[in-house]
This record gives sequence, C-alpha cells and structure tokens, in this order.
Amino acid sequence: MSWIRIYFRLAGASLRSQMQYKFNFILSTLMVFLMFGLEFMTVSIIIYKFDGIKGWSVYEAGYLFAIMMFVRASYRMIAGEVNGFEKYLVQGMLDQLLLRPMPVLLVLVTRNFRPMAGELVLGSILISICLSHLMEKGQVTLWAIPGTLAVIISGTIITLSIGLATATVGFWTHRIDELQRITDNAATIASQYPLSIYPKWMRITLLTIIPMGFTSYMPSLYVIRGELGLWILPATMLLAAILLLGALRFWKHGLAHYQSTGT
Repeated sequence: MSWIRIYFRLAGASLRSQMQYKFNFILSTLMVFLMFGLEFMTVSIIIYKFDGIKGWSVYEAGYLFAIMMFVRASYRMIAGEVNGFEKYLVQGMLDQLLLRPMPVLLVLVTRNFRPMAGELVLGSILISICLSHLMEKGQVTLWAIPGTLAVIISGTIITLSIGLATATVGFWTHRIDELQRITDNAATIASQYPLSIYPKWMRITLLTIIPMGFTSYMPSLYVIRGELGLWILPATMLLAAILLLGALRFWKHGLAHYQSTGT
C-alpha cells in the first residue's frame, strides 16, 4: 500500500507541474479531440456508405474504435514513459532512476503523468452513442456497461504488458523505437477495427505473437454481438494477468542485465 500512495503522490506532482501551462493543456486536449474525432468521422462515413464492413455496423465498429481509444489513453496515462523508454537507455537517463530508493518502474511510470482528457472525453461520447443505439435495437442490455468496463480494464493491462515487454528488449538492443511502432502503434491502430477484415496471417499475429486482438475485438464479440460466450471475459482477464506477470518478470530480468552507457 505504501508504494501505491507513493505512486499517486508522484503522479500528482507530475500532473501539477504540467498544469502550470494551462493553455498548452487545453489546446493539446482540443487538438487530440478534433484529430481523433475527424478520423472516426471519416471511417464511419465509409462504413455507413457501404452498409457495414464484414457484417459489422457503423455502431459496432465505433464501439471497437472507442474501446481502443480508452485503452490507449489509459496506457499512456498510467505508463507513458514506458512507451518512450529508448531515451532512458541511449542517453543514460536510467542511471538517475537507479539511484532512487524505490523501484525503477515505479519512478518511470509516474514521470510526465498526463490525464489524456481529449481521448477519454471523446471515447466516452462514442461509447455512449454506440451503446445507446445498440440498446434501442435490442442488441444489447444494460449488462453491456459493466462488460465494457471489464473490456477496458483487461485491454489496458494487455497493452501495458506488451509495452513493458517491448521496453525490456531495449536492455539488450538499446534501440526499440522501430519495434514499438509495430507492437504499439501499428497493433493498436489495427485493433481499432474488426479483425475479420484482415488477412488470416495478420489475424493470427494479433491473437498470438502480439495479442492486441484481445484488447477489444475478442471480448467485444460477446459484449455487443453475443458471440463466443460469457467465458471470453474471464478468459481475457486471465490472459491479461498472465501477460502482466510475465512482463514484470521479464522486466526484472532485463534490469539485472542493464549496462550503463557511462554518460
């Protein structure tokens, strides 16, 4: 519990320092809101024009888009510096963290804490619109709301685990930006849409090698379409827990093999 209190204190301090520049925060939030909003509008118009995509309506596809927006925002909010870990290895900044009397990962995830308000607000609006429409059609019930929360939580944990494992690879390779573009950026964007639209090799990759398909698509098959069965939700949560434990052990192993740049 003491580490949890420290986390919130450090994250709060980081947030307060950023809020000294309120105009920058408001402008960046507005730009993110408009950017992702325009992206979704473009995609939704195309899907609506063709009366769906691989059997997925514009509201079902919008639900997946909103889930991934929440997952990405939660991951960047909880552990944004994990995504930019290369600079700590190349510039020797990790040495400073090793001198702190607390776990390196705890210090790392509280640096540059950002609330990601634009993504969270837009994601909330999209999920509300999509679920409301699906409820009116009788496709889902109020049970979809707690089901959606479970999908967001498990998806965030899976994304965090993949990001942490990718960062850990840097203890041996040092350069990980290109790898992160695959495991984080590309995989996240691909998971915004139904996996059924992709070729078989890509679906297999997103369900096994980089299991981002379990962040939104697989559990959403049950939440909004009633497919697979209720078992997929606890199975996804179990997978998320296994991936997180594995990523933490891998991180500990990698940190033990860290060699400073000497800068």
